[in-house]
Amino acid sequence: MAITRILSALVSVALVCSAALSPALASANETGAEPSHSWTPNSYEPYPFPYYVDDTDRYPAAKPPKGTVNRHGELEYLGEGVFGAHWFVDVGGATWHFVSAGDRQKDVVLLIHGHPDTWYAYRHVMVDLARDYYVISVDTLGYGQSDKRPELDVSYPAVAASLVQLLDTIQVERFNLITHDRGSVISDHLIASDGMSDRILAFLRTQQSFDQPHGIPRPDHEAMMTPEFHRGEDFMRSLYAGNYVSVEVPEEELARFEWEWGFVGTPEASARTFQGTSFDIEREFRMANTVPKMTMPVVIMQGSRDPAQKPEEYFRSAELLPNDRVVIVDANHFIHTEAPEVVARVARDLFRFKNSNRPDLVSFEEAQFIYPEKQ
Repeated sequence: MAITRILSALVSVALVCSAALSPALASANETGAEPSHSWTPNSYEPYPFPYYVDDTDRYPAAKPPKGTVNRHGELEYLGEGVFGAHWFVDVGGATWHFVSAGDRQKDVVLLIHGHPDTWYAYRHVMVDLARDYYVISVDTLGYGQSDKRPELDVSYPAVAASLVQLLDTIQVERFNLITHDRGSVISDHLIASDGMSDRILAFLRTQQSFDQPHGIPRPDHEAMMTPEFHRGEDFMRSLYAGNYVSVEVPEEELARFEWEWGFVGTPEASARTFQGTSFDIEREFRMANTVPKMTMPVVIMQGSRDPAQKPEEYFRSAELLPNDRVVIVDANHFIHTEAPEVVARVARDLFRFKNSNRPDLVSFEEAQFIYPEKQ
């Protein structure tokens, strides 16, 4: 009984302290000054006494999925004076987790990560774009802190359909779009949805095959359909140590990537996303259903160092759409991790000028790496 009373008292003190500290941050919203506490921005252990936005009712709150850590409206410092706000929203019985940053009165930029990433992969891009846009980075269903229950349909068509519902629920009518890797496959189904192509202002599509068959060597799709492929203590570290990354990612960032990947059920859910599909099936769907609806300004971005997807696979892609360009970047597969500045720069240019200032169908961009290159 004494221990119970002590624990109760400690919880009460924590809640009082949190409530007392929250107003200082509430007025700052997602782009305010850095909070005056000792939380390390890149820590993989969230601050124990969270701060919240002053309008936690901005979006309808859902109960966070079992095992998640952040809470609805909780603030996280992203860097350079920019805060992100965590949200949990239910649509059709599935709970989405996403993080927003920037001024809600400005144009929306929606970020859809690939595999095996989460919303956090776009952190640096968010910091850059949040100065001029309202940025929303989602954990797609099956990943991060979004729903990943075994009975949940996490196929790409189902995730895209649920994402449409999410956008409707949080009242995002029109938006700019940035995708990476398997997030681009989700976008194929998103764009093919009725009326959705008219809602996308401009589209930056990165690191995923388009009109040509996936390059060689292809990832082992059959192996990726099994949870064992995505499981293991060194799964993320071996990925970033491999030849799909050209930089030395620092330890604190690797730790955060591992933490984001470590939620219970992620290996099983991510395996289910690969079941019932293939690179060739995806390409056939894209050419028949997505490409005809890609009437918005588009930039297809590809890293020239990607060992499996060669730049020449994309040279013809610029001829398929009414308003698109191909940008080849001197970077590897995870461009947004290695060189977020070039992603944000090309995105700004696209969103502002809609390709009207770039006559070349194919162009090349230098990348400014934020971490040391591998030797």
